[in-house]
Amino acid sequence: MIRALALSFALAGPAGAVDLTMPFPAAATFTESRPLAAHRIATGPFVDTLPVVTVEGGLTRRVWRLDAPEATVLQILAPLRAQLEAEDWRAVFTCADRACGGFDFRFGIDVTPAPAMFVDLADYRYLAMRKGEAWTTLVVSRSGAQGFIQVTRIDPEAEAAPVKSASNPAPPPIPSTGSDIVRALVSSGHAVLADLDFATGSSTLGRSDHASIAALAAFLRDNPGTTVALVGHTDAEGGTQGNMAISRRRAESARALLIERHGIAPGRVEAQGVGYFAPIARNDTPDGRRANRRVEVVITSTE
Repeated sequence: MIRALALSFALAGPAGAVDLTMPFPAAATFTESRPLAAHRIATGPFVDTLPVVTVEGGLTRRVWRLDAPEATVLQILAPLRAQLEAEDWRAVFTCADRACGGFDFRFGIDVTPAPAMFVDLADYRYLAMRKGEAWTTLVVSRSGAQGFIQVTRIDPEAEAAPVKSASNPAPPPIPSTGSDIVRALVSSGHAVLADLDFATGSSTLGRSDHASIAALAAFLRDNPGTTVALVGHTDAEGGTQGNMAISRRRAESARALLIERHGIAPGRVEAQGVGYFAPIARNDTPDGRRANRRVEVVITSTE
């Protein structure tokens, strides 16, 4: 029997608190709360441009990973939409993958980066709902046997309650000197290791030293309480399973350099692969595919 999980998503103010019950066993992968922030809300599909409204107010965003091996994206979304409708939220806009606008729509909205949130460009749904001046948006997608849900609440008339997330701790102070990799890593919690260049279908790295790996190793030595995940990515050529495997091997190649050449403890670095589900450029040009074949580093914990 499927076990449902009730999770509170509270925001003070006219919109009230909403307890969303996840329709499948779930684990939170990301939590963010800001007393004042801006949120881009799509009000229609991408056709030449993306129609959006930008709302400022108290913002809370949470992402969940669901154990839902047989559920479709719509089966995941529908019970959440029903719960919101029961609390007098009304749908303003909803769409599915290609009807939304595919790549252009996905990268025109606010989405938590992988590995916390995955968006399969061929299998996702978006929903924007409104209650008074408050908005709730949901992005739902899948990766393998798992579902992913991002819920964002913003209310111009309220301040979000402070939330401290164990999965997203405050990074070390931003250094005034050092590599671009380190500055990006400590300011945003993730960075692209841009000098790790891979051919399509390959996870092999050259034997020369890579400046980004050396900079990351120095950062880890300077911050002994920090652990990271290396996340491999591919372009969109080939099938899903093959790209998932290659992307993980790319991350493992970078992890091996950190451990074997730079002496970083294996327990401080994990390797993950997300295939082509988190592109940073279009896949219909050589330069775009080259940019998408990459490894990123993500801070996973600090003391």
